[in-house]
Amino acid sequence: MPTAESFTDALAAEQAADAEREAQAQALAREEADVTNWHKRIKESRDFDKGARKGYALDRRYCANRVDPVYDVSVPIAGTYVNLLTSFLYARDPEPAVQPAESVGTSRVKLAKQVGRTLEIVIARLWKRGRLKHAADAMVRSGLSVGIGWIKAAWHRETERDAMTDQRIADLRNKMQALASIETELAAGDAANPDLLRAQYEQQMQALESQVEQIIYNSLVVDFVRADDVQVSMDVATLKDYVIAPWIAHRSFMPYDEAVAAFPELRDELGKAEAYYHAKRDCDPRDGGFTATYGAVSDTDAEVFRSATVAGQGADAGPRFLCVWEVWDLTTNLIHTITPGLRRYLRAPYAPDQASTRFYPFFQWAPLWVDGERHPQSLVDRSRALLDEYNRTRTNYREHRRRAIPKMGFDRGALDPDDARKLEGATTSEMVGLDLKGQTSRDVLFAVQYNQIDAALYDTAPIRAELELIWGIQEALSSSIQTAKTATESEIQQQGTESRLGYSRDSLDELLGELALYSGELAMSPNGLSVDEVFDIAGPEALWFNAPLPDLVNSLLNVDIRAGSSGRPASSLRRQQWGAILPQLQEAVITIGRMRGATSFDIANSLEQLAVESVERLGDPSIDAYAFIPQVPEVSAMGMPGADPMMPGAPSPDPMQQLPPAEAPVPTAAPVGGVVAQPL
Repeated sequence: MPTAESFTDALAAEQAADAEREAQAQALAREEADVTNWHKRIKESRDFDKGARKGYALDRRYCANRVDPVYDVSVPIAGTYVNLLTSFLYARDPEPAVQPAESVGTSRVKLAKQVGRTLEIVIARLWKRGRLKHAADAMVRSGLSVGIGWIKAAWHRETERDAMTDQRIADLRNKMQALASIETELAAGDAANPDLLRAQYEQQMQALESQVEQIIYNSLVVDFVRADDVQVSMDVATLKDYVIAPWIAHRSFMPYDEAVAAFPELRDELGKAEAYYHAKRDCDPRDGGFTATYGAVSDTDAEVFRSATVAGQGADAGPRFLCVWEVWDLTTNLIHTITPGLRRYLRAPYAPDQASTRFYPFFQWAPLWVDGERHPQSLVDRSRALLDEYNRTRTNYREHRRRAIPKMGFDRGALDPDDARKLEGATTSEMVGLDLKGQTSRDVLFAVQYNQIDAALYDTAPIRAELELIWGIQEALSSSIQTAKTATESEIQQQGTESRLGYSRDSLDELLGELALYSGELAMSPNGLSVDEVFDIAGPEALWFNAPLPDLVNSLLNVDIRAGSSGRPASSLRRQQWGAILPQLQEAVITIGRMRGATSFDIANSLEQLAVESVERLGDPSIDAYAFIPQVPEVSAMGMPGADPMMPGAPSPDPMQQLPPAEAPVPTAAPVGGVVAQPL
């Protein structure tokens, strides 16, 4: 028979369950309201920037040479110019340049130089691993084509469980379970105290639990993001100020099966989602895929994936994809993950793992900005009228040539009908027998007058000159040379191209400098690279510490890139200038080193850097400078470099000619930004 106490407990449990359900319902209502608000904000911003996406679609058509079918002849000038400029602006990964920050005195300069050199090597390796060139090449092409390019850099850490460690943990758990029988014997007074064994097992298990996950990838990942897949808040008047925007949303598409596997708790909700996407089929204007109103494009033409509700993109259009919006909220420093048609978060909002002075992992490059405009202008947009004029000129020239084919007329009344038909049906270089009935050929055959071609009317040189002015490309790169030029004239043209591309290269260097600082901060964060990983990258002489705050990097170092190092190697004139100043630099290194009392090892390092710089300025990647530079010899047991003096026939070492043994500089412990960096 239930008692009053049991009834009270049951009532309290039921009330607690009701309160928990009420709290869950309120939390769900708040989540749905928040997600609905994000959907609304993204939709309003997308509608606001719809005109820019129309421009993206039209610019990409010109670069792909999918022009209006009214032109019989179309020349892919825009796409060719994009390829040429991309090779000039981004031909290789830039060289990180980490210099000591300004400081009163030299107490921390030596430490900063060693940390800076280590960071330079680490950043260069991270960019190589993360395939920066692959992403940056696409970003530059996008900036030249549609006016703006984006890349996203994020730290990726991937682990897997070690099977052997898992087995050892299972064995320890079995041993701990066996302690139950020992406790029974202890209660009877027949066994030793099992507390010691339990403590040992727990300590071993705790140590193994920390080792069970093996790191299989821990590095920076750089990805290209299409211009139409990034949505910046409308709170900023120009996209150039994206770093202070309240939020930035990044769109990606995930196969539906992978989405269900990634978010199993939302399987039912994903099945009811109303928005699915399919890969867009490309159209060829030669196949009749475009109407006469070719210039009329919509913002959806810039999309790689189209909604299933769009005409012609039904369920038979291929696999289904889920549109995933990743919203980076600067106001709350959280990342929200949502999908259209679902009023739930795909995953709970979370903060980025890696700490840095920069919240957004997005980096933008746009070469042309117009004052007062939210979006940058593209080179294709600036030259679209000239590109149409070029195609129109070439089309009219072709039509004129087609109508200007030389023709012969004849007097049909003077020929038999059979001979007339033979003459009309004759092809090129065919011999036709005619019965002229005693008349001369001049009386029967005559040349038909046609309009002569005036080459000046179809000269495209003025159009090319104006296009080269807009795009900043010299004549020798984009067209055949009509007039032979001397080396000096070519050099002047090269300098003109570099000066006209200077504004684009400066903005690209600024972006890559910000990426270098961001990469260094992520690498030196507590969740970045460990000391052992840095030793594997930069060698045992590297100096590294994981700073608790990213500001520590800025307080000790200035992280940037070497200006212009991402473009093509220097021109011949610059190589000649370097060759003229190189002997003076070599002499200055030796003189200053002696006056400052530097070791031969330090002077050799400086001369080595001069040799490496000289080889890099040649622009030939097949030449490895380090293959020709002597390295530090191993020190034998007698303390002398080179051959062992105890070996028969070994020459006696001359102490006057031996360099001092190479010793790696060992920095002393120095406080840096509140953290003591211990020598490694």
